[in-house]
Amino acid sequence: MDNRLKINPPLYLMGKKIYCWSCNFKMTVITLLAPHVEDTENQICILSDIDELPNGVLSYIQKKAPNFKRKFSKMARKKYFANTCPKCNVISGDFFLHSEPGAPFFPTDEAGAKSLYITEIPLSEPIMAKASLGLGVGDLILKNAKRI
Repeated sequence: MDNRLKINPPLYLMGKKIYCWSCNFKMTVITLLAPHVEDTENQICILSDIDELPNGVLSYIQKKAPNFKRKFSKMARKKYFANTCPKCNVISGDFFLHSEPGAPFFPTDEAGAKSLYITEIPLSEPIMAKASLGLGVGDLILKNAKRI
């Protein structure tokens, strides 16, 4: 299955600080929030298991979050762009960050959404990306996250 997505601007870099599960170092984790993904009926999407991004977008992200690297996840049994601890180099996997209510990128209330920040990634035209989509909390995040 080709899960290539057409994402129309705007595209947001979303992040927050968490403690590394392995060494307890306080680190920044990031992901992408996309309000306009083709064929999603205008749902605000959160990207996970990011496999491909255009070079310009990836370069912008890695300048802001240099520990967002393509790494192998034992749990997912594949490589994807993952948040990596700058101290111990262990990944905080997307399952942990996205999949359970209350997870860093799955807020369940306004307070959880307010703990996130978003910043717009400069895009002048639609991009293609390969990733999985999370639906259902994007609106809560877009309304409440800190804009930087």
